[in-house]
Amino acid sequence: MKAVILLIVALYLVTVGFFIGATEHKAMFNSVKWTDVGTLIVTFLGFAFGFYTYFQWLGNKRKEDSYISAKRYLSAIDEIEENLHELAFHYNHICPTPGLFVENKDLSVKRIEHLHNVWGNLYQARRNLYKTNRELAFWNVKLTSDAKGNYDFLNKSLDNISVVSSALNNQLHHYICKERNNINVVVQHKERFDELHKSAHKVVQHRVDTGFKAMFTFET
Repeated sequence: MKAVILLIVALYLVTVGFFIGATEHKAMFNSVKWTDVGTLIVTFLGFAFGFYTYFQWLGNKRKEDSYISAKRYLSAIDEIEENLHELAFHYNHICPTPGLFVENKDLSVKRIEHLHNVWGNLYQARRNLYKTNRELAFWNVKLTSDAKGNYDFLNKSLDNISVVSSALNNQLHHYICKERNNINVVVQHKERFDELHKSAHKVVQHRVDTGFKAMFTFET
């Protein structure tokens, strides 16, 4: 933007200097009317102003697009958090826990079927997070070092959660639909899921604690 302003000023000064210098050779410009010269200068200034306004609008539009890309990244994290919360909600109701009312078989089977849908949504949310993170660079946005570390840790946690949840779902299906002799294995997998979910939630919550400006660096 500064280069554009300097270019316009330089062109303007050259034009004015030209006409000032031309007054020393009046004979060469007897047929030139100063009203025409004034009109030319005004036209040039109008063009220069329009040129400057366009580039100023373009710069503001790029800034706006940069902030929108950052917000999309945060929305992808929110989407992941919602799906993780729904997984934890259904696991808390379906997994056997001392003192908790045991659901009937039909309801538990429906929960297991629903968990597969939730996992499909979570997979799409992870894809969305990957794409929004990749697009940040296109809009000249970078994650800060802390935010980049949280992004990597969140993806690693989600990979571990995927493995544990797959095993937990299989054990739950066996526990509910077949013999209930694997309760210890179910409890172990559920405890591991809770640990991973807690660590992932801390990373997600960190963005709320630090704030928007602490997560992104906007390059001009």
